[in-house]
Amino acid sequence: MSVPPNRGRSWTAQDDDDLRRRIDARQTASVIAKAIGRTQDAIRGRAAVLGLTLPSPTRPWRIWVPHRPRDET
Repeated sequence: MSVPPNRGRSWTAQDDDDLRRRIDARQTASVIAKAIGRTQDAIRGRAAVLGLTLPSPTRPWRIWVPHRPRDET
């Protein structure tokens, strides 16, 4: 397994915007990971931090699952 080129690099505002656009375009975590050079776990983790919901590859009919905003404590 090769190491992703952006492994260990901090997320920038531009990276976050790119992630948001890709999720809005209904790309899966694996497609996003390959496109931006990060692991699928990194994609899932950052999406969770940003409060975003990734599309489900096993349930494509589920467009969005409503989530409550994370408490800012």
